[in-house]
Amino acid sequence: MSRLYIKYQQRFRIFKNIILLISLFVLFNFFSIQIIKSNSYKEQIITKTKSYRHNKGHRGNLYDRNDNLLAYSIQKCLIWINGSNSSSNDKNKIIDLLSSQLDFPKSKYQHILTDNSKYLVIEKDLIVQDHKVLIEKINNIKQVRIDYYNHRLYPYNELAAQLIGFTDYQNQGKYGIEGFFNKILSGSESVVEYNRTASGKTILSQNTSSLPSNGADITLTLDIKIQEILQNQLSEAYSKNKAKSANGIIVNPNNGEILAMASIPDFDLNHYNKLSKDSAQFYYINRPVSSAYEPGSTFKVVCFTDAIDKGLNNKEEKYFCENGFYKGKYIDAFKDHDSGYDSLTFDEVFSNSSNIGTVKIFQDLSMESFYTKIKKFGFGIKTNISLMDEHKGEIKPFQYYKNNIRDLASISIGQSILVTNLQLALAYCSIANGGYMLKPQVIKKINHKNYSDQLQTPTILYRNMDKNTSNIAKHLLEKTVREGTAKKAYLYNLSVGGKTGTAEIWDIDNKEYSKNEFISSFASIFPIDDPKYVMIISIESPMYNKRWGGESAAPCAKDIIEDIMFYDKELINKSRLNAKA
Repeated sequence: MSRLYIKYQQRFRIFKNIILLISLFVLFNFFSIQIIKSNSYKEQIITKTKSYRHNKGHRGNLYDRNDNLLAYSIQKCLIWINGSNSSSNDKNKIIDLLSSQLDFPKSKYQHILTDNSKYLVIEKDLIVQDHKVLIEKINNIKQVRIDYYNHRLYPYNELAAQLIGFTDYQNQGKYGIEGFFNKILSGSESVVEYNRTASGKTILSQNTSSLPSNGADITLTLDIKIQEILQNQLSEAYSKNKAKSANGIIVNPNNGEILAMASIPDFDLNHYNKLSKDSAQFYYINRPVSSAYEPGSTFKVVCFTDAIDKGLNNKEEKYFCENGFYKGKYIDAFKDHDSGYDSLTFDEVFSNSSNIGTVKIFQDLSMESFYTKIKKFGFGIKTNISLMDEHKGEIKPFQYYKNNIRDLASISIGQSILVTNLQLALAYCSIANGGYMLKPQVIKKINHKNYSDQLQTPTILYRNMDKNTSNIAKHLLEKTVREGTAKKAYLYNLSVGGKTGTAEIWDIDNKEYSKNEFISSFASIFPIDDPKYVMIISIESPMYNKRWGGESAAPCAKDIIEDIMFYDKELINKSRLNAKA
């Protein structure tokens, strides 16, 4: 060994040991990080670079039969901060940014940001598509948070409001189509993984196998143009007659498709929450489906079709109508309006809407036959339309009428029975189409990513009369418009058949029929010689001098038919042919 090595040998040993110790320390830490604490560090990295969100697919759209958009969803957002740990500098940035981008005075946001709440909403209901620049800039301010949510829009506002329904703040369907088909309209929900890049951007993770799917799109049988005609004219009649409510329905009698359905008063679907809580149900109710009432004379067609089936429509035979007052074997007498009638033929009893004449025709029928006919017209059971809160109406078991024949006689003139206008419309459809009871259709098509269901063929339930009975009944309806109680629905250039109804309203408090309040109705088929539309109109509690169906409901129906004639080219052509004839 050299003297130099011996001189520095101790120092070399110390240096070597230091290197060894450092190496061991590094190796130990490396081992600790990679093996012992790997799971802990891995979780920290995942926490900083990965995130999970509950994502939901978009709610499906609603369309009318001509592909007009009735309901769709847009993405909105709200901006919030934790006011308790936000610095003055952050707040000033927010004030300057929102004020400049949204064109509001700074004082608005200065006032809001004086609150130190942990969840402090600064701005809400911002349409994401319209505020992309603002959102991008907000994402650069660490303390600010943005929550996204879907918002439903209804382009036609109040049109078909009760039929369409609406969604609440949780995007859940309420009432109408939105409520009934909420499950298939709603998109699916799933947890989606996101990664954060080095620049701070959030991107979809490659580990995400599938994104949530959107809800189904639904096409209705509704024609928004016909809906607009119906609703506007009902609204005008409601105001003009100072009524409590009005409703109507228009159906294609050849396939059961609902073309229009309206209830007045209506409301704007985009602002449903502005209605006072105590009056909301009055506006939301879909009266043609959910409100049952005693129909009055529009129901007489049931008794007359049964009589036609039995061959009682003798044109020569006359019924003595007792000059307006008839007690017979009943405890309570039947009355005709005004001074009544002396003697009327079968056709005249119908066209002049004599209660006493109708009761006498009922007396020529068997109780079983008439009761069966009521059932065959679909009264007393739900139609099973795809809408919420359908009322089934009310008719008692046949055994009850064996001991209460006066009540069954009352049904022949539309009293002591409850029906909906949907049921009444389908009954008149069977007269229009030759005797076929149809299932009502409100859905034309359902489109989804995984399937498509198109409803084309009508659902025929059964037959309730033969073609001959149907033709005679249509003749009676046409005569009623031409020379009977429905003259105010007459059109010189289009054949219309119809029946007026003036229904008494039961006074629950006094347990008797009201002397002042009535439901004015009109049931119509047009064109009567080649039916394309069936329409029921009801006006609740119009002015007393407008209580008769022929004074308020029939003129309203006439206005609706005239407006439809200008819209429907087929009717325009038919009206021209009739005018030439």
